[in-house]
Amino acid sequence: MIHEISEYLTAIERQRAKIFALLESAPRESWNWTPTGDETNSLFVIATHVIGSEHGWIFEILGRGEHTRNRPAEFSARGDSLDALRAEYERVAKQTREMFETLTEQDLTTTRYRESHGEVSARWIVLHVMEHSSEHLGQMELTKQLWEQKTSNQ
Repeated sequence: MIHEISEYLTAIERQRAKIFALLESAPRESWNWTPTGDETNSLFVIATHVIGSEHGWIFEILGRGEHTRNRPAEFSARGDSLDALRAEYERVAKQTREMFETLTEQDLTTTRYRESHGEVSARWIVLHVMEHSSEHLGQMELTKQLWEQKTSNQ
């Protein structure tokens, strides 16, 4: 694996680990709670969306794999266990690692088309996955803080 891609993979793996550490440290009853009802997403929804997005961008778009992502379903995800979500994270992590192992420096400049974004380079896709994951991790941290504040005031 080329060094640049190895660094990207490490960053993505770190984000996944932080998401799971946050979920594991949050009370189970907080996983499906939303701060403002329908206007915000729960910890479980955000975590589901992050891994769905990674799968969509890396496996489906970059790797030209079968399109199996159901983005709308990500936003109605609920869970009382992390087992299935953890299994999905592990499955997508394996796909991402396998995809990254095949990339060359030249591959990073090739482009892929996605209707919502037009032509984007492979490097842009990888950086977008990292950025997207970071953004949502921050939202999860805030959601957990709001849950803690809510429950400490009761």
